[in-house]
Amino acid sequence: MSKKAVLGTLAAAIAVAYGGSTWWAGSKVKSSYEAALEELPKQTALVRVIDRKYESGFFGAVSTVTFEFGCAADTAAAQVPAVAKPAEPGEEDDEEADAESAPFKPVRITVRDTIRHGPIAGGTLAAATIDSELVLDVKAQAEAEKLFGKAKPLTAHTKVAFNGGYATDLTVAPIKLAEEGKGQFTWQGAQMRAEMNGARTQVNYSLAMPGLDLTDTRTGVTLKMGKLAGKADMNKSEGWILATGKTEARLDSFEFSAPKGLGASGSGKPLPAVLLQNIDMIADANIKDGLYESIGTIKGTGKVGETKIDKFEMTSGGRRIHAAGYKKLADAWMQSAAINGCGKGGGKASQAAMQALMDQLAPDLKAMAKYNPELGLDKMLVEIGGKRGEISYTAGLVGVTDEDLQAPGMALLMKRGVLKASVRLPMQWLEQIAATGAESGQLPPPEMVAGLVEQGEGMGFVKRDGTDITSQVEYSEGSLKINGKPMGGMGK
Repeated sequence: MSKKAVLGTLAAAIAVAYGGSTWWAGSKVKSSYEAALEELPKQTALVRVIDRKYESGFFGAVSTVTFEFGCAADTAAAQVPAVAKPAEPGEEDDEEADAESAPFKPVRITVRDTIRHGPIAGGTLAAATIDSELVLDVKAQAEAEKLFGKAKPLTAHTKVAFNGGYATDLTVAPIKLAEEGKGQFTWQGAQMRAEMNGARTQVNYSLAMPGLDLTDTRTGVTLKMGKLAGKADMNKSEGWILATGKTEARLDSFEFSAPKGLGASGSGKPLPAVLLQNIDMIADANIKDGLYESIGTIKGTGKVGETKIDKFEMTSGGRRIHAAGYKKLADAWMQSAAINGCGKGGGKASQAAMQALMDQLAPDLKAMAKYNPELGLDKMLVEIGGKRGEISYTAGLVGVTDEDLQAPGMALLMKRGVLKASVRLPMQWLEQIAATGAESGQLPPPEMVAGLVEQGEGMGFVKRDGTDITSQVEYSEGSLKINGKPMGGMGK
């Protein structure tokens, strides 16, 4: 065979191989789209795929999908009675409550994805690249330009790996809106990156929001947020509801001022300005031996009015939550249109649906009690001028047996429920609060507060620890104790 023939055969082989790879990449991307869109409506009753088109070519494709968020149009329409009738005595309040809880009209958003098939896609080695953007009609485009100018409101670029994993860079354009005599709103946009592995189990996120600035000229209210940055490393092999891993975020600053109060006309009582700085937020979740645990902490420094806050910190969470039972309850909640306020009957129907769900899942909920579940505010502390105030509480169930599960829910709570709460406050803070409240006539004067504290101390409700006032409450095994003494023994 001649050299020319060999080269021709080699070129043909490469072309066939490339073409085969392109066909494979195109079919894989299309099947992924179909699987994802078919799975989405099963997750929640509040999101639906209304229309989808997939125009496939050899080297690429265009996918156009219209999503609907909120209550479905048919359930929202069922909310409105066909024939109005005079209200019976006592029904007016119920009708007003139902009107307030009426489902919002559904919102539709169309997204167009321009897909380039690999193995060389968009100038890079990948199974595919996808560029996404919103599709707006003439009216929506005009409204968007009021906020975003000529920039596209939302865009995303996704690189799909050969193993099915992907990385997406999403950008939301800055917003600037100003009306003379009313105020202005400026948001500097946002950028997010999401990476998922081929098994669809591991997800990494990073988020950056430079900040926002809101001013209401009429009321004098101002709101400013500095840079927000965050990242997350999550495992969702057990589903999004039970995603585990660590999330971290930091907000440089948060400022709020209402010198004329919060009244619509700006004639309310002035509120002290609030400044929070260096706000760190950390959340950690894990599953061990089938039990789910999630703990979150927020901390930082700040200032309220003229009072400097040297430190504030709050930690809360849940422990020993039976993962399978929790997922079953959460899935049923998300998938129920009635529980989410959709359908005829509004709030009353939602409450009825919730009660029906609780009755249906009662055995599962009771079974979760056997694992000693606990929820609470582990710590909330504030440090001002070298003095610290601290509050905490936890509530849970301990020692539940199979025999206990046969009892009604309230009997179970009374027998096996455990509640612990504690508070520590500087006496000086109570006096300052009393002095401020006394000026407006809302609280007794400081000297009277001191007398009330002494009276509470004599009855055993509170204790003095140096310059602090403390109190501890515990309910367990059907009895209540305050500062370690049974309630019946107070004052002895």
